[in-house]
Amino acid sequence: RQATIIMTDVKEHGYSVGSWQTYTAEGEAEAKDKEEKVNYALEKLEVGPLDSHNAELLDAVHPVKWVPPVGIPVYNMVAIGAGAGGLVTCGQTHFAGGRAALIEKCLMGGDCLNIGCVPSKALLSAAKCAHKCKHAHEWGIEVKGVKVNFPKVMERMRKIRAQISENDSVQRFAHQKGVDVYQGSAAFNGPDTVKVMCSNGEERILKFKKACIATGGRARVPPAFKDTKYRTNATIFNLTELPSSMAVIGVGPIGCELGQAFARFGTQV
Repeated sequence: RQATIIMTDVKEHGYSVGSWQTYTAEGEAEAKDKEEKVNYALEKLEVGPLDSHNAELLDAVHPVKWVPPVGIPVYNMVAIGAGAGGLVTCGQTHFAGGRAALIEKCLMGGDCLNIGCVPSKALLSAAKCAHKCKHAHEWGIEVKGVKVNFPKVMERMRKIRAQISENDSVQRFAHQKGVDVYQGSAAFNGPDTVKVMCSNGEERILKFKKACIATGGRARVPPAFKDTKYRTNATIFNLTELPSSMAVIGVGPIGCELGQAFARFGTQV
């Protein structure tokens, strides 16, 4: 079976204006505008620091300005959430000949690209390298003066994540796969309609035949931590300095792998 890719008008399915690179330290924006965008990225999108790598990531998964699609009367599929579930659902709907709408208020790619598989494995590979260097004598190899440069470790992670982000980007799904991408929040307002509050201030009502809720999950923070400075599995990848000590609450796969990684870097876990 052969699939034909039709490159449609780039504006039909939504398009981006501007770039996050303008708001990096080296960017051309005014200082006040830079501060506003840096805070938005950190507080609303939980992405930081806003260097060239994270700006490249955000240009792909949450453009600084996204103009909504033209829209159609009825979609075959509407997916709320652009993580693995939403991306695959809309991609396969298009492949089967249907029209799909994808709604995401934060980051295209969801957990896997932004705070899961990609950054965690980049971190784990660096931690494994550090561990092997420190224990190389067990293989009869002498490695002296092993030092973990944590800022460089995290910069490498951000670079890898940015390079991979094109696969889950708004541009790829809108302009290559023909999916109508809406950047904003969604709420059902009928048995076959959903209201979208777009990031540019527009309000859209989308009618659908089928809907997929793929909104993912977040870490549940204990109430006692309300006034405490803490990190979650989402914000841990924003670190630029190695903590001297760390307590990990939750010993599922995420807690175990992060605990091991930071212990190998030298943190007391």
